[in-house]
Amino acid sequence: MGAAVLLGAMVVTTTSCASGTASPAPGSSSQAGSLMSHGTEDHSHMDDSTGPLMDADIMFLDMMIPHHAQAVAMSKLASTNGASQRVQQLADAIAAAQEPEIQQMQSWLDQAHAPDMMGDGHMSMSGILSASQMKQLAAARGGEFDRLYLEGMIGHHQGAIQMAQQVIDAGDNAVVISLAQKIIAAQTAEITQMQSMLNS
Repeated sequence: MGAAVLLGAMVVTTTSCASGTASPAPGSSSQAGSLMSHGTEDHSHMDDSTGPLMDADIMFLDMMIPHHAQAVAMSKLASTNGASQRVQQLADAIAAAQEPEIQQMQSWLDQAHAPDMMGDGHMSMSGILSASQMKQLAAARGGEFDRLYLEGMIGHHQGAIQMAQQVIDAGDNAVVISLAQKIIAAQTAEITQMQSMLNS
């Protein structure tokens, strides 16, 4: 899928995008059959546990998978680049949260036999780090790594929140929207935490 092209530009890669069956999002069993009625094309190939995906839902998943994968790649640098204990703990928590979400989102796309909405992979994703920024982060050590990681991840989270709000506003699948709401809540809290860490 086009998301893989974007990941190829990263200096640090992750194998987290492997397809597989993931556990449904929290609360998904009660929301799966409750879908909003607006949207464009209906890709109604998903099983009853998740419901159909519309174009806005697919675009969100196609974009959020590589977005999450970069956050995981950034976070896994902490253990090799001399991060402080606080940054290491945060990085571990981010990777632990986002890796299962990658598998979950990929599973939904696979179940739906969803078309590739990313085209040639050049779709702009808000908050994504450039190849040069990833290279700089990979080369940093100690306190410099902490600073670059926190600054980069704050912007990264802000981009993810923007993308999540877009699917809440335009999407149709209640389970996808539930995941987007979860992302907004978790990453908003982490932004506050990271800003505090930078200021201290």
